[in-house]
Amino acid sequence: MFDQLNAQLKESMKPVTELASLNMSALQDIAEKQNALFSTLLNNGMSFVETASQQKDVMSLAETQKAYVEGLQETVTDAAKETYEVITAAQKQATDLIKASSEEFSSKVAAVAK
Repeated sequence: MFDQLNAQLKESMKPVTELASLNMSALQDIAEKQNALFSTLLNNGMSFVETASQQKDVMSLAETQKAYVEGLQETVTDAAKETYEVITAAQKQATDLIKASSEEFSSKVAAVAK
């Protein structure tokens, strides 16, 4: 009796645990991407400071700064796109999971009602 109740509880909680696992996986991917972004920004910033300190005139410094800002913009844009892709994929998987669980639940209710 207790084993049967436990099995039913596990089965009914399966969509919730799958959704939690999906969220955890997405958050871990995003955290890794943010960590990589932070490291890249820090390294690029240090490289810029080193290169800027070696410039002899204002025009060279301006060109160095322009290249740094363009690279910074590209890096941040790429990171935002990657994060968006992770979130979009997780959202689609969650939608599919909820839809499948809802359909399964509806079919079980219909079977019991007959």
